[in-house]
Amino acid sequence: MRKACCILAVTACVFVAAGEIVCRLIDALGDSQALAAEGEAVDLAALNYNDDKPLPRRRTPGEFRILTFGDSYCCGTVKPQYTLQGAASRSLAEAGARTRLVNFGEPGSSFAHYRKALAHWSGRVEADGLMVVVFLGNDPQETAWDAADPDQPVNAVLRACPVSVANDRKRLTAPPHRFGLRLIDYTTALADFVLAGAYVETGAPEPFSPLYAPLPPERYLRQTANFAVAGEAARCGELSKGWQALAELGRDLERLGRQRRIPTAVVLAPPEVAARPGLWREAAAFSGGQIERYDPWLAGRMARAVLGQAAPEVAVLDLTPAFVCAAGRGDMLYPPREIHWNVAGNRLAGEAVARFVGRQWLGLPEAALPGGDACLAAAAPPLDEAPVNACLLAAGQVDGGKALAANCPACRVQ
Repeated sequence: MRKACCILAVTACVFVAAGEIVCRLIDALGDSQALAAEGEAVDLAALNYNDDKPLPRRRTPGEFRILTFGDSYCCGTVKPQYTLQGAASRSLAEAGARTRLVNFGEPGSSFAHYRKALAHWSGRVEADGLMVVVFLGNDPQETAWDAADPDQPVNAVLRACPVSVANDRKRLTAPPHRFGLRLIDYTTALADFVLAGAYVETGAPEPFSPLYAPLPPERYLRQTANFAVAGEAARCGELSKGWQALAELGRDLERLGRQRRIPTAVVLAPPEVAARPGLWREAAAFSGGQIERYDPWLAGRMARAVLGQAAPEVAVLDLTPAFVCAAGRGDMLYPPREIHWNVAGNRLAGEAVARFVGRQWLGLPEAALPGGDACLAAAAPPLDEAPVNACLLAAGQVDGGKALAANCPACRVQ
């Protein structure tokens, strides 16, 4: 009897060990195969990108394809058709220009990750243009404050998410790490899928995705105060490392554009605090800051100046004027206590991008340009060069040992 029990125990251990090995191989091989994209198409659903259309690796005849990169602002917290990419593609299609903006946005990423994703996907997927969405609220800060892990692999956050950001479906290929054994994780996830259904009730209102996450009031105001740092002239030196990282990103984009003979661009996305002065007053009161210390235009002008010096061939589209204009007329572009755009915000950003692409990259006549919103023509107020030059000097040697403020024509561009 004892011998039989021992044999049974050993057999069970062998089966568990074998099952654990298989599950861990599924984890490793599934990720590597999807990322390798060696077939005719990239399985965006398997990688959990917020893009629900098949993506052939070769260009589609008659279609202008743009690969877009960035963090959660690029990815979006709404379903695919309501994202910046979805809105821009529709606007261009209505103007008679068949265009697809592919969404390679990754939440929880920053400059180092954008560069990795650019190198990875531009080497595997043919494109007619490359575009990076830079969030002015935290991209410079995250790098300067070492808040983003530069060693994070491409698409790590989305691949690990157990729920599809595109359709709320449970992902059996990415069960949560709840137990010590992946075999138990997979078994539990399968049981939940069968017994509780294939979809998750996220509680997010339509058309938001599982990434929609309103913050408690105090945390929201604390986050808002952090988002304002790039617009505070007194803290420019603190963000030197972040502006250096933006310069490196720009140089990567410029090099890729030259190699592939395609246009490249950076889209500057403003935080809500830049568009809504009342929010800054709340955040300043909460954090004990001075209201006058924040300049909503400084972050965008700094980014444009850095890119103008480091990568002059990369086009820059700053969305701040359009968002300030739209918020000023009463448009709600962000959900309450949520730091990302709602449908209206994504639509405004998408139409601005579509208008930029139509004019700059597709050469559409002015009368045929998409986007009829009057705020798309909004401009920044007259530029005072002194704060920008002072900020550039404080940021230090960010371009091959030369201070950017010296001989920087881009600093004068609004």
